[in-house]
Amino acid sequence: MSFTQRYTSHLGYAPPALRPQFAETVASLDPVAHVEYAARIGMSGVFDPWAARREEREIVDMAKALADTGLSCSAIVAVPLEQVVAPLWVDRTRSGRRVLEQHVRAAAQTAHALGSGQLAVLIAGDGARSSEQQAADAAASLREMSTVCADFGIELAIEPMIALPNMLLRNITDAVEVVKLADSPGVGIIFDTGHVSITDGDLLGAFDVAREHISSVQVVDMPGRVEPGAGDLPIVNLLATAIAHGYSGLIDLEHYWLDPSLAGEASGLGRLREFDAQVATAIGTRTNTPITAHT
Repeated sequence: MSFTQRYTSHLGYAPPALRPQFAETVASLDPVAHVEYAARIGMSGVFDPWAARREEREIVDMAKALADTGLSCSAIVAVPLEQVVAPLWVDRTRSGRRVLEQHVRAAAQTAHALGSGQLAVLIAGDGARSSEQQAADAAASLREMSTVCADFGIELAIEPMIALPNMLLRNITDAVEVVKLADSPGVGIIFDTGHVSITDGDLLGAFDVAREHISSVQVVDMPGRVEPGAGDLPIVNLLATAIAHGYSGLIDLEHYWLDPSLAGEASGLGRLREFDAQVATAIGTRTNTPITAHT
């Protein structure tokens, strides 16, 4: 049974476990098995943010599975997991810029191999420097790295948050400011309903602020980053609004389960289908004709 919108299931996003979304159902950590399961349940793709950590053989096998199933791959993170809280994006020294480019180029190569069109950017700051200067430095780094990524047909997408330590961009307004400073068509914003609900509060208001810069949407319910419908966020309205404004990119389901057991995954999948039906009703259709998202 297909969904009406272009959802992705994740292959593990939360360290240290990096537990795949359907770990109990698939009963395997093999990414290919999760790609195949995502296809069977009607997902449009998978979300594997730390794909750059995988062995080359896994990447090759995943790429084949994605091609065989017709699924897409969503954004992967631009720098290694161990480096996301380091101030790489605000380091404008020659050595710092060289290290950042090495990470970004490696991630872009992985993303390209998997058919992903985005690198997710988490910008950590340096507490000893002013936020204004760091914002300018981050924008300069984004502008440079967007040129590197353009060689692979990939864009950069900033994700503001406070869930990790040392984050420089802590809300949607911060992210929009840096995107404008970067002034590059290859730089946008990831709109994560969980993070935005904490940092900005008003999902629809924050969406309106960031609308023209949004590259991708990640949908979770709160509290607890649980599946849509298991919390109290107005995400049906948010997603319907985004689609009404022309968003047609992948919609990453970057959440835990309210109940992480085998039975909980099954009931959670049912809740996702109910949510999808509500979104389709809210936008007045039960089909989705993809158009190009922000680039």
